[in-house]
Amino acid sequence: MTESHFCTACGTPIADGNAFCTGCGAQVKAPPATQTPAQVLPAPTTAPVAVPAPASGEQILTIIGGLTLVAGFMGLKQKSYTLIITERRLVFAELTKDKITAAVNAARDQAKAEGKGFFGQWGAQIGSTMTHSEAYWQMSPDAALAETPGNWVIERSQFQGAKFRIGATDENTSSPDVLIIKAATGKWKFNVQGSLSSVKKRFKEAGLA
Repeated sequence: MTESHFCTACGTPIADGNAFCTGCGAQVKAPPATQTPAQVLPAPTTAPVAVPAPASGEQILTIIGGLTLVAGFMGLKQKSYTLIITERRLVFAELTKDKITAAVNAARDQAKAEGKGFFGQWGAQIGSTMTHSEAYWQMSPDAALAETPGNWVIERSQFQGAKFRIGATDENTSSPDVLIIKAATGKWKFNVQGSLSSVKKRFKEAGLA
């Protein structure tokens, strides 16, 4: 359909495309072009890609609980430790009397809450010192080292080897399994509670045996 408009001089209708008015002959001015509103593009909504922060700190490779350091004359000085082996060092976290008491009480209360009787509570208390070491998976090695004044460390660069000695048992005597750690800074003997083969396996997995 042909679109028309009017002459600005005389008002005669003018068909679209005519250059002159058919009524007065005046030159027809081209109608103003219809302006299409500029399309407004929405702002980009893509969120910036999150770049993971670089990993920091040292990685814990394994944790070994139930180690008793034997020292002094006739091995009379004994302290319990949890060994935390990382990619950089061996951290020895002492299981103090206060920690033992807290772990035993917590295990007893947990067993009691689960409805266990005397023997169930007693068994939970016995195993509490072993399960206590699992808490170090949630701590940084630096935090574990600073936890107790008696804690200490051996750098892996100073580590020289470990020996695993099976205890002897006969009719009259019984001796525990033993772990001996040698480093450039000294030599330490630990009685092992639990499985010696498991301790040896963990040393091997950590690259120390």
